[in-house]
Amino acid sequence: MGAAKASPNRHDITEKTASALNARQRHAARERENTPKRKANLVAFTIHPEAGDPFLITVNGRIRWALERLLGAGTNGCTPLLEPAPRWSHYIHQLRGMGVEIETIHEPHGGSYPGHHGRYVLRCQVVPEGGAT
Repeated sequence: MGAAKASPNRHDITEKTASALNARQRHAARERENTPKRKANLVAFTIHPEAGDPFLITVNGRIRWALERLLGAGTNGCTPLLEPAPRWSHYIHQLRGMGVEIETIHEPHGGSYPGHHGRYVLRCQVVPEGGAT
């Protein structure tokens, strides 16, 4: 019988796959950003952090939706129980990554499925571009 075929090292495969995947993801992200629909839906907000200089961010889609809900909620903040959305924690994570200061207050809840939920509260001033809060 023939000699057993040597299989490639799994780490080599993983590195090549990860590298190709990252390149595809970067390309897909650039393509999404460059579509006319996405550009048309971008909205700019000026963020005034508690410490530091104001800066501008542009958001669209659900990230924009979440920021507008937080802005409208004021000091009461938003909770997924009252403002249902599939991925509130992801939206908050993305906004924090852009430098928006958001506090998470953990609150208990009862009902059929008791537990805890987060209430998200803006802790910086956010001004829509060309408007006032």
